Amino acid sequence: MKILVIAPQPFFVPRGVPFSVYAQLGALSELGHHTDLVTYPFGEPVALPRVRVWRIPSLPFVREVRIGPSSAKLFFDLVLFLWACWRLCCQRYDCICTHEEAGVCGVVLAALFRCRHVYYMHSNLAQQAACLGYARRRWMLHILRWLQRWVIRHASAVVAICPALEQEAWQMGARGRTYLIENVILPETLSADLSEAARERCLRKGEAGRLTGADGLAITAPAQRETVTSLGQYELLPESCETGPLVLYTGTLERYQGIELLLESAVLVRRRCPTVRYLIVGGRPDQIAALQLRCRRLGIEDGVEFLGQRPAMEMPIYMEQATILVSPRCAGANTPLKLASYLYSGKPLLATLIAAHTQVLTPEVALLVPPTPHGLAAGTLFLLENPSYARALACAARRFANRRWSWSSFVAQQQRLYAEVVAAKRGSACQ
Repeated sequence: MKILVIAPQPFFVPRGVPFSVYAQLGALSELGHHTDLVTYPFGEPVALPRVRVWRIPSLPFVREVRIGPSSAKLFFDLVLFLWACWRLCCQRYDCICTHEEAGVCGVVLAALFRCRHVYYMHSNLAQQAACLGYARRRWMLHILRWLQRWVIRHASAVVAICPALEQEAWQMGARGRTYLIENVILPETLSADLSEAARERCLRKGEAGRLTGADGLAITAPAQRETVTSLGQYELLPESCETGPLVLYTGTLERYQGIELLLESAVLVRRRCPTVRYLIVGGRPDQIAALQLRCRRLGIEDGVEFLGQRPAMEMPIYMEQATILVSPRCAGANTPLKLASYLYSGKPLLATLIAAHTQVLTPEVALLVPPTPHGLAAGTLFLLENPSYARALACAARRFANRRWSWSSFVAQQQRLYAEVVAAKRGSACQ
């Protein structure tokens, strides 16, 4: 099968949708399909069998395209549409696959070139724009809501990356087949065979914490399951923190990620445990500068380190150093991609009690707390004070991740998706 994938993002960069696109391309390659990817001019080169990457032309005065609506993104999306038209004129494809707002292009191109269209729904576009600071531009949210509903109603198949988005797709009037295919842990990121030089480089950049092995993982479940209610009554008084624990966050630094809440919680944590350090991996330079200024105003600049964007292959090393992994997201319904690698890491996970998390996480695999500075601080100190509970939680999380996000299962889901899409096309042609 020949497939055209349209991805309106930099590719490859270490963030949510590009990770998903990479996983999709890897699965299609493994299944023997030939895939052309049309994408933005930015990002690291990738090499996958039977995959060709076609990048649209760049502009000399635009070096990056940020997440969310912008004039630069609108321009690049228009060029992306023209580039996809060019590829469809040059090559006959069995199917068009689009991600995010490129679904609009997919509907038009599928009608013009008489092929099937698979739409990958990574978010509610209007909700995402509101989370990124466009909540007051109601006209924009209305347009995004209408466009996404139109795409979903006209796509041959809709792929939702989490249960909440699957439900939204049905509510928006999905008429074709709807599939729930959750993001997967990439096999490359699970490899422990990193070079010694890469490991030493990561350790130098992440001096904020100590190496912590997985040898002490408990094999029994916690005797008592702590609830959000009991955490609200928990006093922030750990007896000792002389080991210098490390709290790790990896991902983008957009508003909805809750980094402000995390930094405010760090103030409370470090009052009780001054040696706790925070390592934040990801984000643009301008975002990091703003958050560093915030740290200085909070008086915690000596306890928080920002590394910026790092290669995905280095993430397991940073997680190896961590005492606690944290996802402080405060808005949104789509499941963060980082949850899969967090749960697989063998380290305890602290996450906020919001829909984006609870559709995957349960108290058996993560400590869930209110999305407030006090909630995050209470959860952090509880895990530090109860290491046996933290180890048992991490062990249960890893077993859960192995069951839910295996690569072989992801490939099988992709195989079923495209087999049914092609079968539906043949059936309609015979009628």
